[in-house]
Amino acid sequence: MKKTIKYIILTIILVQFTQCTTNDSNGQYDPPSDPVISHPNDIYLYANGGKSLFERYNTATRWRWNDNFIDPTQRATPVESDFVIPTSKLVDYLWVGPYTTSSGTAENFIKELFPAELVYIGSYIYNDDGTILLGYAEGGARVTLLNLNSLDFQNRNWLANPGGGVLATVHHEFSHIVHQNYGIPVGFNTISDTYLGNNWSNGVTRDDAIKLGMVRNYGTLNEYEDFCEIISHFLVVDQATFEADFINQQDCSTLTDANAIVNCRELNEGRKLIKQKVDLVLEFYKNNFNIDLEVVRDTLQSRLNNLVATGVIPD
Repeated sequence: MKKTIKYIILTIILVQFTQCTTNDSNGQYDPPSDPVISHPNDIYLYANGGKSLFERYNTATRWRWNDNFIDPTQRATPVESDFVIPTSKLVDYLWVGPYTTSSGTAENFIKELFPAELVYIGSYIYNDDGTILLGYAEGGARVTLLNLNSLDFQNRNWLANPGGGVLATVHHEFSHIVHQNYGIPVGFNTISDTYLGNNWSNGVTRDDAIKLGMVRNYGTLNEYEDFCEIISHFLVVDQATFEADFINQQDCSTLTDANAIVNCRELNEGRKLIKQKVDLVLEFYKNNFNIDLEVVRDTLQSRLNNLVATGVIPD
């Protein structure tokens, strides 16, 4: 059985929501066969002197268009050939690299959990019902990256916007692979009293989510999306902003309006819950994988800042 976890953005009038859905009816994943090495992209992806993701992790990268990648009710644009190698460099530099350089055992973590297949698609995937997919993972075997024809290494929003940046998407989806194999920290699901289920999209604001102990409205769906959203935000949002928004207690004593005071106090209570979850997640990664997510974050942020400033991924 293979779970499909889809990272979706639903646009209703002027309001956008991002969500994942689960589908247990997908066919079995077929491991990659030996690819034909002829195009420069394929040489880079499969026969790159031991440096490619295929040679290191047996990860096949699908960039040529195949209708089987999407449902008949969906529409999408193939990735442009020129963006294939830059995308693969980005995956290595800001997804794989921050983990593998964080500890002596992190390479084993990536080898065990890195997906066997990456699919590159140029646009978002547009559904007939008006939903737009940002990217998705399938049972730990395949991760699909979308909107790659908008690739811009100096556009921080495209790279790291928590609501759909490519890094936010891949780290969210990778966190799903982690919990599918190892579960979530014991007690994580009981820190917050309430998850909203499918009501997460009914006008839930970020402040509403914070008061419930989540970093984003989609995290209020269930404990698994909460887990993935916290990790994704922790890694791709710079530390100062993350702590100011989700961890640090605001001084409510300077406020005079009664409603503002109540709101401030409720946000502070929610931040205490988020802090508990972050602490559990950090401990979970250290105990299970010997990975310090703070080191992963610092490496990712340093590399991200360098990429935005220069537009170049070092060789």
